[in-house]
Amino acid sequence: MAPRGGWCSAGGHGFETDGEKILGSAVLEYALGLVPADEFDATAARAFAERMRRIFGWHDITFALTQWVEQRLCAPYFEDRGNDWSPDWQLRDDVDVSHLPESFFEFACYVAVGELKHGPSYASVSANRIFDWVTKLGSSLPARLKKEGTGQLPKELAAFLGTGEAEGVTAKANDALATIKIAVKHENAASYAAVLGYLTRLLDTTDFPRSYALEFRGPTKQYLPVNKLPRKSVNQLFACAVGYPELWPAIAAYARAAMSEYDWYTNLEGENCAMPGTLAVFALGIAEAATGGTEFTPLVLDYLGEVDGEHQSLDGHFLAGYIEAHGFDETGVDYLLACAGNIQELQHRKIYPALVANERSLTALLTLRGVGVASGPSGVPALAATLRGEPSDDYAWRHALCAIWGSAAETRGADGRAGAKIIEGAEPGLRASYEAIFA
Repeated sequence: MAPRGGWCSAGGHGFETDGEKILGSAVLEYALGLVPADEFDATAARAFAERMRRIFGWHDITFALTQWVEQRLCAPYFEDRGNDWSPDWQLRDDVDVSHLPESFFEFACYVAVGELKHGPSYASVSANRIFDWVTKLGSSLPARLKKEGTGQLPKELAAFLGTGEAEGVTAKANDALATIKIAVKHENAASYAAVLGYLTRLLDTTDFPRSYALEFRGPTKQYLPVNKLPRKSVNQLFACAVGYPELWPAIAAYARAAMSEYDWYTNLEGENCAMPGTLAVFALGIAEAATGGTEFTPLVLDYLGEVDGEHQSLDGHFLAGYIEAHGFDETGVDYLLACAGNIQELQHRKIYPALVANERSLTALLTLRGVGVASGPSGVPALAATLRGEPSDDYAWRHALCAIWGSAAETRGADGRAGAKIIEGAEPGLRASYEAIFA
């Protein structure tokens, strides 16, 4: 009887046949395990795995696929001479790998590329481990993939050449390595329009990995005017492109295509780690604010809500740069509350109390009280709110007040009310606003 009906549980997705519920991953594991080595057809196996991916998603099948690689290519031939923190897989001295079919290597590399394309950002570790095993088993396929990509990208996206006024623009994308390399020869709007169009098409029309390294070379060395942002080439790209206001919609289109909460620019690490689209959003937020416009404010707010606030802190630097330049205007307060609900820590700055001490800023702050954070706080802030026994929106509000006034925001007076010293020191004409903020 044919399978019918889909279902899902904490253990994954599956389907029902003859009244029995079957996990999709179990079906894949069973199908792959049936085929003897000398009969294994990588093309057929890849087609079956792709069908399962489209039905259930990569997350539900990745364990079965990586287990197949480990059982067929790792366990029989390798030993780990490293430790839990630093594995070192080496071929056993007595193994014979001459009988291994090329089809095993092809399917293993399909799994590795799938990890890069469809898995979380940390799946690159699994992908590179598989590439390493296949290489040590004597296959040149990983080296070819790293040099040429999978061959699945359209030729015009695998290698792009600008024409006309965009002559001198080159772009190369490798979907096996998850790298994009771009060069601009001439500093003009047409060159950056070509680059932005290329990037957006690559992300919107293919299954290029969502975490990737974006490298750029151009004639103008300039960076976004925000302290502590990484002075890397991706910063340079958007700092240059945003200098042409006619390209702002194209920058926004790239940012929308690139933003993905748990993905990263893989060539930005540590305290500089950033979700794809980060520098594009910052560039728009900074440039538009200088003109007094707000067309791209919703994009910035969406970004601040989507970014992985547990692991990224660059959004805090962007917020600080905005407030130092424009104060706590309506947009700045919007950004403050969005950021406060989705970041581990917002740094208090000594200039903030003076910048907010005006009717416009205090009114803007009061207007947002109780509005809440649309996307909810990220994991760590949410946990902090739970441990304190307060709603997440209250946590975001308190976090914002502490960013403005520091520890004084939580200093309580004789009546038990927070912000007592701040209220006491406020100008008489503004005291009512301060009282409402700390009520």
